Amino acid sequence: MTKTIFDINEAQMSETKSTYTLTEIYQQPVTWKKTCQQIAELKDELKAFINQVTAQDDYDIILTGAGTSEFVGNTLFSYLNKKLNYKVKSYGTTDLVATPENYLSRTKPTLLISFGRSGNSPESIGAIDVAEEVCDNLYHLFVTCNKDGALSKRANNNDHCFAINLTDETHDQSFAMTSSFSNMYLATYLCFNLDNLDEAISDVEKIIAAGQNFLDNQYSIAKEIVDSYDFKRIVYLGSNALKGISQESALKMLELTAGEVVTMYDTPLGFRHGPKSIVDDDTLTVIYISDNAYSRQYEVDLIKEMSGQRKGNKIVAVMNGKCDEIKELVDYVVEFDIDGKFDNILLGFDYIILAQTVAVLKSLAMGKTPDNPCPTGEVNRVVKGVTLYPYSKGE
Repeated sequence: MTKTIFDINEAQMSETKSTYTLTEIYQQPVTWKKTCQQIAELKDELKAFINQVTAQDDYDIILTGAGTSEFVGNTLFSYLNKKLNYKVKSYGTTDLVATPENYLSRTKPTLLISFGRSGNSPESIGAIDVAEEVCDNLYHLFVTCNKDGALSKRANNNDHCFAINLTDETHDQSFAMTSSFSNMYLATYLCFNLDNLDEAISDVEKIIAAGQNFLDNQYSIAKEIVDSYDFKRIVYLGSNALKGISQESALKMLELTAGEVVTMYDTPLGFRHGPKSIVDDDTLTVIYISDNAYSRQYEVDLIKEMSGQRKGNKIVAVMNGKCDEIKELVDYVVEFDIDGKFDNILLGFDYIILAQTVAVLKSLAMGKTPDNPCPTGEVNRVVKGVTLYPYSKGE
């Protein structure tokens, strides 16, 4: 039987050079199940490794990566920060490499959690090297989609390193990271829920069911948005963890349209403070709605404000469940059918699928080739052209 994804058959995927991107978006719920199983099997080893740092009185946990891999950390850090006594930070490897001692403590025990699809980007290696130069008590947790990459290999025969090598299919071959992002995000979420892992996985299974339902039965709303509104700009807005999801959502659209759609992200409260100037008659604003009643008040207030100011611009609300009040205020509503109410850190898994789907469909509508939207090579799947320079402590 011929495979179709979003009503696009294999021949059309091949012709439009979208096979990898569409397949990698669609495979996410299945790969999430495998990642849950993988972390469950590593539970005791992971707990012992992480406890070497978290059992100490004071410590830093630093989430790091470049591009989408950085946004994994940006999505996770506010949730983990609260959970781990406000000791979690998220920095780009690009920041660590350029000015390491602005971010890294020489003396505090530090767990550096490095994210990498390939594990081979220059800054991934550079960040590890400068951290080892600066930090006196450093541990590495590598979360990567490539068991043969440089990140993974750094963990060999090293008691201060632990590598989580996700399943091979999460090593996305498309230019844009989709299942790589969500599986690195999921693995790390589970790593810090090891004491209640069965309950955490049970929650994730509900997220998986809703995500699969969207991919099979609800994707038409993404098609409707792209087909009915030729937006030239898009803004994604979300609170706490959903700010990180908004950042990744904006990058997916920027990448897959080769920069031709202008993108922005912010929080619903932050958007009023200048960034709202971006809204014109060709702007689509996507607002991610929290289940948390307190946060939702601010999100709904912004929707009410923007709803009354609409001219040619349009608004999408993305939420868990139904809300007639919100539905009446927006142009499009995406309602995930998740069994229960959840923290934004979990809602983000389903919400990012919507953003990825809209981005690939917009890319195709614009005549782009999603698997490699920049075939002339100015931007590459794995960054090229970076020179790493040696660093000495105190420079």
